[in-house]
Amino acid sequence: MGLTSLLGPAVIAAVVSGAVTIVGYIVSNRTARRLHIDRLAADREFAERKIAADIALTERKFQYDRDFDAWKRRTALAEEVLAEFYKAKDIIEAVRSPGSLGGEGETRPRESWETDADVRLLDSYYWPVERLNKHSDFFAEFLAKRYRFVALFGDDAGQPFLDFWRIRGEILVAVRMLISTHQQRQMGSLPDDRKQWETTMGWVHTQVDPVAVRLAGIIEAIEKICRPAIQEVVT
Repeated sequence: MGLTSLLGPAVIAAVVSGAVTIVGYIVSNRTARRLHIDRLAADREFAERKIAADIALTERKFQYDRDFDAWKRRTALAEEVLAEFYKAKDIIEAVRSPGSLGGEGETRPRESWETDADVRLLDSYYWPVERLNKHSDFFAEFLAKRYRFVALFGDDAGQPFLDFWRIRGEILVAVRMLISTHQQRQMGSLPDDRKQWETTMGWVHTQVDPVAVRLAGIIEAIEKICRPAIQEVVT
């Protein structure tokens, strides 16, 4: 066997081995590239999902924070307003009380024609004005809350404020009319009108006190608005 005969198979083997190596390299390279591409795609998909999840979580947290903040505002205002309606009712009941501890009515401007009896009676009519004036700051702040209350609970929620304010105004009008018509109190329909004004002031006892009934209705109306807001739980 000659050298040439020996070299032939060796060369062929070398060529085949080289070819196999090259093919293996190519396959390995392509596989590596595919794996790299797949890994990049998987990383990108994971990153996109994470970003989407983070965005969704942020949005949910923002919505929760906003809802919780709104709930806190509604609850705090509902508690505050309901408590002030209770206080306002107590004030009106005290204002309408016909009894006095003394010293009331002395700030009323007097007329030259008034007798001692006139002074005593007209000063007593003036008690509600002085009593309401002592709480003027409270009533100003009380009525001002109506706008915030309407903003959070709707237009209808402002009606109890207006109904209460109307009662306060009717008391003041009754006082003014009783004093201004005192000299003409026996003329025409004035005796009946004055009885109505005195009823508004709480000086005439009737089987059913119309002002007390209206106050109870106002409290019931404001409780229907406020209590659900106070008792509700944010989820």
